[in-house]
Parts: sequence; C-alpha cells; structure tokens
Amino acid sequence: GHALILIMLYLVTLIMRASFYVTIAVISSEVYMGGALAGWGVAVVLAIYPLTELSTVSFFGSYSDKIGRKPILAASLFITAAAAFLFGIATIEILAFILAGLFGIGAASKVTTTLSMIADCSTEENRARLMGYYDLSTLMGLAGGFGLGIILLELGFAPFLLLSAAAAACAVSGVLTLALIKETRVISQEEVSIMALLKEVARDKNVQKMLPVYIPIISLYGLVISKTKHIVEQYFDITAMDLLLLFAMLGVSLILGIITMGHLSDHMRKRRPFIVFGLVGFGALAYMLVGVPFDSLWANGLWPLLPTLGFIAGAFPPAAMAYLTDISSAESRGSTMGVYSIFFGSGMIIGPLSAEFAYSVGGLFPGLALLVIALISIACIGTYFLEEVAPESE
Repeated sequence: GHALILIMLYLVTLIMRASFYVTIAVISSEVYMGGALAGWGVAVVLAIYPLTELSTVSFFGSYSDKIGRKPILAASLFITAAAAFLFGIATIEILAFILAGLFGIGAASKVTTTLSMIADCSTEENRARLMGYYDLSTLMGLAGGFGLGIILLELGFAPFLLLSAAAAACAVSGVLTLALIKETRVISQEEVSIMALLKEVARDKNVQKMLPVYIPIISLYGLVISKTKHIVEQYFDITAMDLLLLFAMLGVSLILGIITMGHLSDHMRKRRPFIVFGLVGFGALAYMLVGVPFDSLWANGLWPLLPTLGFIAGAFPPAAMAYLTDISSAESRGSTMGVYSIFFGSGMIIGPLSAEFAYSVGGLFPGLALLVIALISIACIGTYFLEEVAPESE
C-alpha cells in the first residue's frame, strides 16, 4: 500500500519542482519577453518564490492536519500548473513577480503535505532513507527541469511551448494524485504558530551549528541556477548536443553519487566526512562553471573531471539530510524539516541576489569566482564545528 503512495509522492515532487525550474531557465533567457527578466528579474523571481513558500508553509501544514493531506496535495499541483501556464502568456514584468508568488504557494502546500505523508508512511528504520529520496526527487526536479529547459531552448523550442508542457505535466500529476494516492491517516495536532516552531528549533545548538554550512551551500545552488543560462549564452562556444551530454553526465553522476554515498554514510554511521567530501566536490564544480570556461575543458579532454566532481558532490545531500534527522527528536521532526525549508529558502534568496551583485560588479572573473570561493570556505569552516551524532549501530 505504502509503496505506491511513496513512488507517486516522489514523482509529483519531481514534476512540480521541474516545472518551476524549467520556468526559471526560460525566463532567464534572451528569448523570453525579449530578455526583460534576464539578470535582476530572474534574481527577484527566485527570491519571491521561497519567500512566499516560507510564509505560507505552516498554514498549509496545520490545514492539512484538519482536512487531510490529499486535497491540499492535489490543489498544490493545479496551482503550480496554473502558474506555469500563465508565465507562458504573461507579457509584462510585474506579472512574472506575482506568478512567482503563486509558484511559492503551490510549493508550500506541496512540501508540507508530502513531508507529512512520507512521515505517515515511514518507520524509524527507513525514515532517513525515505526523506533522502524526497530530497533526491527535489534536486532531480531542480537540476532536470533546469537543464532540460536550457537544452530545449538551445534547440530552438518556443518559451510558450515549454511552459505549457510544464503546466500540462503538473495538471496531469494532479489528476493522478486524486486517482492513485490514498489519504494517509489524519492525525489531529495542536496548531503550531510559525514563531513557536522556529523558537523551539532555533534553540537547538546542533541546528545553529548547521546554519553556516547549509546556507552557503544552498546559496551556491541558487548562484549556479540563476547564472548558468546566462553564462552558457554569453561565454560558451559549444553545441547544444555537447551541452546535452555535459548536463546528462553531470546529472547521472550526481544521482549515482547521492545513492552510493547515502548508503555508505548509513553503513559507516558517519555524516561529517561525507558532508565535507561533498562540499569540496560541489565547490570545485561550481568554481569550474564560473572560473574555468567549460568549453575549454571540453577541448582539452579534461571533461572526465566533471562527472567525477559530480559524483563527489553527491555525498552532501544525503549526509546532510540524515544529519538533520539524527539531531531531531521524533516529535519535533516536522519542525526540523520546516527549518530545513527555511535554510533552503534563505539560501535560494541569498544565492541569486549575491550572484547578480557580484556579477554586476566584477563579471564572471573575479566577481562570481570569488563569491564561489567565499561560500565554500564558510561552509567548510562551519563543518569543522559540527558534532557527529549518527546513532551507533546496534
């Protein structure tokens, strides 16, 4: 019974995140609204999205305890579908900012219900793994949607077509949700205010120590996502096909890395070494994107470096998620995951905005390159202070 629900949840998560990041790829290109949003516009859209998500997430959480998870989950997918479709027909900038908010509301109602449903379906033994798969589907949606968007644009597909396809995918997954996903039991919980939830988790010493590790890393995700399309258009001299290969290699190696390193981390009951290992890999990868022109790697036959670094970077997400699960107590796990959303959200706000600033001041090099080095350094220093709390194997 649970297997189908979980598979469906991961699938709709992937589709929903992908549709947003396809949209980001589209609006950061020169062909959308004549490039009206490229640059600061994209940074603002990327900031509004997590802001609305963060501000509405706890409302949807408590509301799903009242009326059940399923109706809210289905609604979230239809909201996202509407947002993607409207992006396709929007003609003025201000509309894009409003729609980014609509995406955020869709995400908030989607995240809380999905995490609650996964928690409803999980036991102590498999919870970290199941949460890890959730993170994997989020990241795959993010990278897949974004990469696909860039590649299809390079191949000459029209923005409206891509956005309509994203909307259709969301609408279909909404229908599938109604048809296939069963309601996981509704547990009445007392309503938690955002402030109370935050205070409780913010007091946790281990959570505080994670701030300097997580926020810079997610900011780096945000930086890479907000700038890649522009960098590809302006600085790259490789064909759409080579680009496709490049993204595919990176994607596959990252996924393999996440799965392999996740199992290793569980097996060895260690999180910190994997967090550091992954940080270094991801940092090197991001630095190569902005500091070393990718196409020169291609020409010099150094491309195997990319999938290798991608694989290493895969060590970070599962170990970091498992670390969060390790430090959270069972009853406040929801709150801790909520804080994870806040880390993620704030990083996604800081990343694109700081990237746009660094780029406007110092260009690709030294501007962005220095920002990447700074973010990675902060995160690595922060890891030094984390305490290993993985449960000892019985």
